[in-house]
Amino acid sequence: SIPVETVVARLGSISQQIVSTANLRAKRDVAVTAQSEGVAREVLAEEGDFVKAGDLLCRLDATQNEIQLQSARQKLAQARLQLEKARILEDKSQVQVRNTSEEFNRYQKLFEEQLVSEREVAEIKYRLDELKHDLLVSSSESRELVHRVEELEAEIKESELEISRAEIRAPFSGYVTQRLVDVGQMVKNLDTLFQLGDFQPLLAEVFLSEQEAGRIRTGRRVSIISGIDDSVRIEGRVARISPVVDESTGTVKVTAELEQHRGVLKPGAFVRVAIETDTRRGAVLIPKRAVIEEEEQRFVFLVRDNEARKVSVRTGYESEGEVEILEGVQAGESVVVAGQGSLKEGSRVQSVHNSENKTNA
Repeated sequence: SIPVETVVARLGSISQQIVSTANLRAKRDVAVTAQSEGVAREVLAEEGDFVKAGDLLCRLDATQNEIQLQSARQKLAQARLQLEKARILEDKSQVQVRNTSEEFNRYQKLFEEQLVSEREVAEIKYRLDELKHDLLVSSSESRELVHRVEELEAEIKESELEISRAEIRAPFSGYVTQRLVDVGQMVKNLDTLFQLGDFQPLLAEVFLSEQEAGRIRTGRRVSIISGIDDSVRIEGRVARISPVVDESTGTVKVTAELEQHRGVLKPGAFVRVAIETDTRRGAVLIPKRAVIEEEEQRFVFLVRDNEARKVSVRTGYESEGEVEILEGVQAGESVVVAGQGSLKEGSRVQSVHNSENKTNA
């Protein structure tokens, strides 16, 4: 008897996959830049720190802007006081004009009845014209002061904006991947101070042929395998498929996003991306190493009554060391996975079951 290792063919699920490679990238990776000039007074974040959206990363010196703000607020208080006085005078002038107009109308009627002289009417008309002129002047002064108040309010808002820009805050939650500023450094407008990355989720972009991409749908399951350690495997899904074909390469970009990776994989890591295109359940599965290829045909050795039987098989999907058998092997049959080289049809064998045996799925 020839000793051989065997595995029992099992029923299970197997998926057809398209495998490609990629380098992981963050969902967002942005440069946090300064929006004003000044000396860096405080640096509050370091590389590797996790920060939340709105957290203070760096503070620039804003002393000059704070002085300008205080001055503008004082000027605004004075202007508002002057505007209040001008409006009181304007209201007073309006009352005087209204009362004098009524008096003038009354004197005109008396003049028509020859009860007052023309000179008395002329004196009231002159006084009314002066009051109207004073009203125009006070109205003009009020408008000028309103405009001055608006200018100072805008100046205050601008100073407050400049002061707020001296505080560089995180635009979103993520990790500080680079710190490019030091305390005491002179910072100019649009200088990059930090690099901030959002790692939830990480993305893997693969470029597939138009035919392969046509077999994929968004939401399909994806396995992301570390390029340096096959045991590191993270599940994910197809997030999006580009609607166009790259003219220069003839490929379509497919983006997969990882699920809960918890720092196991990092941006920039080289990975293999296995995208599931179809799944068959209740398939007959055996290890790939059980299959022998001869002259473009595939065979396996089965053990029946302690004898080797060479059987032609037709295979289907292959995945993770297993192959689907469409014809030739039934679930529960013993398949030789080691020692086939010394076998021929009818050889007496001594079967040793391998730990690859699994319960039916």
